[in-house]
Amino acid sequence: MAAEQDTPEVASIVARIGSLLDTHKNKLEIDLTQETIEFSQHSGNLFTGNKPQVAITLGFNDEGLTKDSDLAQFVANFNFIALDRLPVPGLDGVPSQWEIYPQTPISSFSEGVTLEQYDPSTQILKLAVQTQFFAIYGSVPQKHPIADARAPKGTYLQVRRDIQGVIKLNAKLVFSS
Repeated sequence: MAAEQDTPEVASIVARIGSLLDTHKNKLEIDLTQETIEFSQHSGNLFTGNKPQVAITLGFNDEGLTKDSDLAQFVANFNFIALDRLPVPGLDGVPSQWEIYPQTPISSFSEGVTLEQYDPSTQILKLAVQTQFFAIYGSVPQKHPIADARAPKGTYLQVRRDIQGVIKLNAKLVFSS
């Protein structure tokens, strides 16, 4: 529900999010397999994938993984996934300046993550993630935000619910060496 202090635009977006969640019984199925996302290697054991509406980090325990490693090595060394930004499929009619994404209750996790397949010839790692989101968050990025100040009215929203997340992902691992 929109709060009394919300602008009409925020109230409209909150209503759209609520309707979407009601329609899908508080379940978000996010299929990111249509387009392979490149994950660049950082610090030896971290891979980060960024594209519009998507920011995900994969962490592994072993810095010795290579493009020729097999699925069992990736599974044995998997440490965490961080879902920093994901799209909300089916959420239409939101003005383009808004960034809207689901939020996990913790910043990174490993439970519910399945590494399904890895092909050394393409370096594509297929993953499935079952997780919980606690809210759908939205904001209008500010060009020069004032440190420690509240966001201006009408530039922030959060719809809190227990939301089941099902994510499918093809990650092209780009090794730095």
